[in-house]
Parts: sequence; C-alpha cells; structure tokens
Amino acid sequence: MTLKSFGCSFIFGSDLADDGRDGPYATPSQLTWPALLAQHLGHQYECHARPGAGNLQILERVLNQVPGSTSQDLFVIGWTWQDRFDYYDSAWNPGQKRTPWNTIMPIDEGDLAKTYYRDLHSEYRDKFTCLSYVKLAMDTLNQQGIPFVMTFMDQLMFDQRWHVTPAVQLLQDHVKPHMTDFEGRTFLDWSRHHGFAESKTWHPLEEAHQAATKYLIDNQRVKVY
Repeated sequence: MTLKSFGCSFIFGSDLADDGRDGPYATPSQLTWPALLAQHLGHQYECHARPGAGNLQILERVLNQVPGSTSQDLFVIGWTWQDRFDYYDSAWNPGQKRTPWNTIMPIDEGDLAKTYYRDLHSEYRDKFTCLSYVKLAMDTLNQQGIPFVMTFMDQLMFDQRWHVTPAVQLLQDHVKPHMTDFEGRTFLDWSRHHGFAESKTWHPLEEAHQAATKYLIDNQRVKVY
C-alpha cells in the first residue's frame, strides 16, 4: 500500500528541514502532512509533487501514476493556484534531468509571462480549465477504483460571484463535495489563521504540518473517495 502525493511546493515540502536545499537538488520532505498521514496509515510514501507546478502539470503527474496503482493505494492531490500556466518544452528529451514542464506565474518578470498575463490570461479560463482538470482526475481515479483525497490552494476555483457560467457551475457542483479542506480554509489560510510559523516564501513549517495531520485524523476530514 502506497500513499502517492501530487501538487506544488506545499505538498513537496519546500522550506521544511529535510527538503534538500543544502544539497545539489531539492528533495521531497518527509515532514509534510501527506507524508505524516502515510506514516499514520502505515503506507509507503511517494511524493510526485513539484515546486512551482501548475494544475495541468499536476494532472499529468496524477494520470501518469494511475497505471500500476491499485485500490490499495491512496492518492493525495493538492491543487494549486489556478492562475499558474503550464507549458511543455518541445525541445526536451528524456536524457535531460529537468522536467519538460515550465510554469509561469503572475509574479514572474520575464517577457513571456508579461505577454501571457497582459494579452491571453483571464480568470474565466483559469476557473473553467482548472475545474475540468480536477473533474478528469476524479473521474479517472473513480473509474480505476483508486481512492483519493483532494485539497486546494485557491478559493477562486469555487467562487460563484464572478466569471460563472452554467458550465463552470456544473463543474463546481461536481467536484466541490469531494474536496477536503481545513475548517473551510485552504491549508495556507488555515495555518495563518492559527498563527503557525511560515517561511519567507509562504510555506507553513513543521508545526503546521503536524497540526494539519492531527486535525485531519481527529476530525475525520480525510474523506477518501
């Protein structure tokens, strides 16, 4: 039995004590709440999260792990902010160590990011596409009989005040009941609400992950589907 985690830096465990930042490569932390949950369940742990990833990249990593996984495994997926944009490097080859994926974010200063967010980006596209990614992951895992737990970093995905069509609402209604939250908050918002320490790059530190694990277990918030 293996717990496989997916997401961005908050699932990877950036800025935690064992994230490998003092070595040549960052390594997934064993101190994150998914890793601690795996320990509690007696599962082996595999982290497939990548710092800075967007939701399309997260989806691909989930789908890549479906073959070879069984109903004895558990997928933990932390969907990230919807305004991250993933694109695939067509010049990449399997001999390269780096991932073929690249991600741009609103904070980026490069010309590509400036062009995308000025000319191509919209909140509606973010919402519609990210909800579609989540639904595809859910439907695939359900079809294959693989249990999962999903959380999210971006409340905008479920906002119904702006940029909502029947298509968006249909997707929201489909996926939201299957999401796990932390007292109605994202992990980051919950950590800040309780005053846990975080790094300069917004990553909750070890105490927050320990408390989150306890909260999920004690309050039966690990809703496995």
